[in-house]
Amino acid sequence: MFRAILLLLAISGAANAQTLDELERREAAVVEAWNAAPLTLRNAVFVTEHPQGFGQYTERSNNVFAKDEKLVVYAEPVGYGWKDIGKGQYEFGLMVDFLIKSPDGKVLTGQENFANLDMKSHARNREFMVVLTLSVEGAPPGDYVLEYKLHDIASEKTASVDLPFKIAQ
Repeated sequence: MFRAILLLLAISGAANAQTLDELERREAAVVEAWNAAPLTLRNAVFVTEHPQGFGQYTERSNNVFAKDEKLVVYAEPVGYGWKDIGKGQYEFGLMVDFLIKSPDGKVLTGQENFANLDMKSHARNREFMVVLTLSVEGAPPGDYVLEYKLHDIASEKTASVDLPFKIAQ
C-alpha cells in the first residue's frame, strides 16, 4: 500500500510539472503577442466610484454629471511594455494627458502629463487598471468630450479614448 501511494504521488507530481511547463510555454506566447499588439484600452467607461481592484467596477448608467460632480474613468490598458529594471523586477505604466473638447472637436482645455501611473513588480503584470478622476467644476452646462491620451513608459506606444459627457443644468 505504501508503494502504491508513492507511485501515485510520483505520477501526480509529473502531471503537475508537465502542466506548469505547458503553462509557462503558453505564457511566453501570450507575452510575445502582447508585445506585438498596439497599446489599446478595453472597458474604458465612466464609473460610479473608485474601483477596489481590476475588473471590480460599476459602470455609470449614463454620462450626465452634476456641475460639481467629478468624472471617474476606469480603463484596462492592453499591449503596454515592461522595462527590466534588474533584480528580477519590471517597471510598467503610463503617462496620461487629457483634453476637454466640444462635440465638434474644438479643444477647450487640457493638460499634458496629467497623471503618471507607474508600478514595479516581479511579474509582467497584465491585470493593470487605470482609474482617472477629473474635476470639471465651474464648466457651464452642456455637451463635452473627454479625451485621455496614454503614453506607455516602456515603449513609444500611445492610445487615446474619447468619452462624451454632459454637465446638467
